[in-house]
Amino acid sequence: MTQMVRRSLAWRIFAALLLVGMLGLGSLLWHLYNTRDELRYSTLLLQAQEIAQDLTSASDLSLLPREYAGGELYYTLYDASGVALWHSANLPRPLRMRPGTLDEALKPMRLKSYRGFGKVIGVPVPLADGTTLIVSKLDTLERNLIDALLQTRLLHGLLVLPLFLLVTVLIMWGLMRWTLRPVRQAAALAAEISPHDPERRIPLKHLPREVLPLAQAANQALDRLGQALAAQKQLVADAAHELRTPLTVLDLRLQKMQHEGKADWPAIEQEMQRLRRLVGQLLTLARRDHALHSSATDDVVFLSRLTREVVASLIPLFEQQEREVEADIQDQVFVGGDADALCDAILNIVENALAHGQGTVAVRLYRAQDGAALLDISDEGSGVPAHLRETVFQRFHKGSQDSAGSGLGLAIARQALRNAEADIHFIDAASCTVRMRFPLASENGQ
Repeated sequence: MTQMVRRSLAWRIFAALLLVGMLGLGSLLWHLYNTRDELRYSTLLLQAQEIAQDLTSASDLSLLPREYAGGELYYTLYDASGVALWHSANLPRPLRMRPGTLDEALKPMRLKSYRGFGKVIGVPVPLADGTTLIVSKLDTLERNLIDALLQTRLLHGLLVLPLFLLVTVLIMWGLMRWTLRPVRQAAALAAEISPHDPERRIPLKHLPREVLPLAQAANQALDRLGQALAAQKQLVADAAHELRTPLTVLDLRLQKMQHEGKADWPAIEQEMQRLRRLVGQLLTLARRDHALHSSATDDVVFLSRLTREVVASLIPLFEQQEREVEADIQDQVFVGGDADALCDAILNIVENALAHGQGTVAVRLYRAQDGAALLDISDEGSGVPAHLRETVFQRFHKGSQDSAGSGLGLAIARQALRNAEADIHFIDAASCTVRMRFPLASENGQ
């Protein structure tokens, strides 16, 4: 229970407000205590002003009263330069000059606090000739009256304090609930979000400014999850559609084998190989989708060496089909991304050029003037019609429905490149050319 209270935002706000209230009450009591000495000082200022009325340094100061309102009085006279000229006989030595006048005491916004000096308190009174008379007094009666008054007021305040604290707590609690009401409403709406209603989002209107970034981040996370869910649904639907045909063909071959008593193993093996390739490509595509919606990798890929290795690995296939491959690869080209994914993407494009293109396949890697790395892969075939150049990058779409393959190679390549903040597309050229465009990275990743 204690741990739940500690984690409660409502209780934290309530505790903060309560602490502020207690600090305010403590400050009020402290100022009330200081008021005692300020009242003593102000009272003596009034008395001293009355005693020193019409006095000058030439007056007979020995006639000044020795007692006033039940308290003994002490006097010291200072000239304008601050030199003591006289002090009363009941003082062993002159009292020190201290600042403060009646006008200053009457200021409503004064910054200085006048404090007493034990049981005896002294105040300065300017005289008409520029001298200053320090009047001090043992103000026992005033002090007792002020103490009694303050104690009475404090006691009265303590009697109503419980009611005041109760009202304060209720106001703070109501204010806290009013402040957090949009948060509770947002939480209730967020709880209703489900796969059946993926478009619902937390409303940002009326949310407190401090909570707004959290709600915006949650909505952005829901957007990403919605995109991932839509991609997964599309992948499952496409996979079900594409797997239906090879599974049906394989089932018919097995039925034929059961009926005739003999099996066409080369055909069955061919269908199984097609199924394995299709399932492998679907798994690769699913991994690429997951990488797209997760944090991008910060790995640095030596694209020059990676491209050479891909071309070298495919030379036996080119020799088998009596085709040629040319490579013009600029050195020291580094890009960001996942090396395995980029390797698969380049491999897919070169294999497509070998399988569906004609003549010599040219692979060219170079730096563009705008600071990007360009990898062009071209062949001497007729290429893809202009109206299909974007369509063939979608899943299970092929330039020609009669061609071999499942229509996933280009989709996998584009997904891998976009995960690396790169892109791929066909360009207008004399030959069929696919261009990969990468943002450059330095060798140390900076």
